[in-house]
Amino acid sequence: MTPNYGRPGVRRRSSGWQWMLIGFFPGLLCGGLVIFLLLLSGTLDSFRTAPTPIPVTPQTIMMIVTATPDPNAPTSTPFVITATPEPTSADQGVILFPSPTPPINLQAEGIAQTLAPGLPAPTVIAAVSLTPPGGLVAPQGGVVVPQASPTSAIPAPLVGLVSNMANIPGGVFTMGTTPLEVIEAVSQCRTRDGGNCQESYGEDANPPFQVQLNPYRMEITEVTFQQYVAFLNYLRSQGSTHLNGCNGFICIQTVNENPSGAVITFDGANYNVPLGLNNHPVFGVTWYGANAYCQAIGRRLPTEAEWERAARGDDGRIYPWGNQWSETLAKTNRPREAALGTVAIGTYPLGASPYGLLDMAGNVAEWVNDWYSADYYNQMANQPQPVFNPQGPTIELRKVLRGGSWDSVPFFARSVHRQYGFPAPDNVRDAYPRWVGFRCAADADPNTTASSAPAAPGGLVTPSAPIMLATSTPGLGLTTPIFPPPEVGGSPTPSGSRG
Repeated sequence: MTPNYGRPGVRRRSSGWQWMLIGFFPGLLCGGLVIFLLLLSGTLDSFRTAPTPIPVTPQTIMMIVTATPDPNAPTSTPFVITATPEPTSADQGVILFPSPTPPINLQAEGIAQTLAPGLPAPTVIAAVSLTPPGGLVAPQGGVVVPQASPTSAIPAPLVGLVSNMANIPGGVFTMGTTPLEVIEAVSQCRTRDGGNCQESYGEDANPPFQVQLNPYRMEITEVTFQQYVAFLNYLRSQGSTHLNGCNGFICIQTVNENPSGAVITFDGANYNVPLGLNNHPVFGVTWYGANAYCQAIGRRLPTEAEWERAARGDDGRIYPWGNQWSETLAKTNRPREAALGTVAIGTYPLGASPYGLLDMAGNVAEWVNDWYSADYYNQMANQPQPVFNPQGPTIELRKVLRGGSWDSVPFFARSVHRQYGFPAPDNVRDAYPRWVGFRCAADADPNTTASSAPAAPGGLVTPSAPIMLATSTPGLGLTTPIFPPPEVGGSPTPSGSRG
């Protein structure tokens, strides 16, 4: 028989689950009590969310800008607001970049800009808004400092040397001449002056036609050697020379290219001319050389129509001073015993044009802007009249010359006469006319409506500044020849013009 322990015949079950249940409820009660106490003390608040940052208020700067700079303003590199900014952070509120030159101080009050802390205030901020063509357009959120309109600055070597100008009013005048006037001029050339003029020499200046011009200005005197040598030295300072500095063409020959005919010397660094020629009109200059000089000082060559009106006025005179020739009013090759070569500008003040321009007859023939065509006047006469500001043919081989020269008879010094020449020699050493010069013109000054110089007896207009007139001095090219014999063949002065 098997012994029984405890209850005979039955096995007892485990009682562990009862003890577990008994311990669970007290533990739950204690844990909840601990959590409650922690919540009550605020210890768990730091685990619920991230810390909230303290907001930073941006600094607002009020700037009052006046015409007198604030002595307490920063002295660092100034800033200018532009319409084409470099990329910047948007939170700066304005668009800034350093300027190489100080900006314009404009008077403005109550202008506020929100700047990031530590950003230096700009020197100038102006509350302006401009639209083309008056200036720049302000970008959204930015301010524009207005820019002055570009002006043509005279190069430093020419400041104080450029010629005075006369104001010439706009209006209608008759340009050209008649066959009858040409016949009479040819007769005077042959009988009075002993020349060999032909009627064919004047055929390209008729028929006459009506021209209407805008107001313009024109230099009172021809450009001198002093002025032109200063221009050449300016070109040299810019890295060019007389051989290529005039729109890629030769400007003028020097002794290096033409030892027997030129007078300007060039040692590779500087240009010079004999002192006695400083006040004489520059001669032997190419059309490109004349054009480049005028452009350099903010001017231009006159049109052929502008030149003729400035020389003869509105009353149809044949010479600048009237209809009768006088050898005492212009430098031509008559009388025969007269010295060859130019005279100083302004030597004949009584030979001035109705607007006070000097040496419009004789001394040197003058380049104008127009290309030359023998048939141009016929074309203009067939246009509706008056022709408004004619500019000459579109393009030809030669350029127009006006006014005659020291190397021609008075026939060529008539204000209506046309000559022509190639704008530059084919080769820099080729002989080039020694009797060709120029003067510049410009559009009218918008601040004036009429000539600023009063008329004087004899039609001379007294310029605002006096003209220094040189006197004849032996040995300086005034009473002795300084030129080789005049060129013949291919010259714009027909052969036989000297008589």
